[in-house]
Amino acid sequence: MLRSEPLVIAMTLVPRLFSRNRSFALFEDPEVRRARRRATMLRSIVRHLAGAAGAMESLRVAHVAGGCELSYRLPTLKVQRRASLSDVELACVHYLVGRQGVGGLCATEQDRAVIDATLKRLAMGLQLTELEAVVD
Repeated sequence: MLRSEPLVIAMTLVPRLFSRNRSFALFEDPEVRRARRRATMLRSIVRHLAGAAGAMESLRVAHVAGGCELSYRLPTLKVQRRASLSDVELACVHYLVGRQGVGGLCATEQDRAVIDATLKRLAMGLQLTELEAVVD
């Protein structure tokens, strides 16, 4: 599991969560750059599964040690794609594809619980009382 997995999930669910212009120093961190690339990859998988590039064929999810391998074909682009995903990333893909209304692909309650738990890890260590005082 990536140390930055909560950041990957947050950036996948809310692509403009961190403005690159406002948080330029944040994006200089190699871990954040990797998280941003990973989030971009997950969003492209969601677009493919939702049919943005034409009909998708041969969707397969194989569970392997430490996660899963997702593969599918896009005949209109003559592309076959394979991606190694963590269980949390797969849950995020299920959630986003389900929101797109793709039949047969949707998040389960377990997927939602895993996503929620991961996002809570993102907030760990934040001094929320100090932030709330600034906002008020």
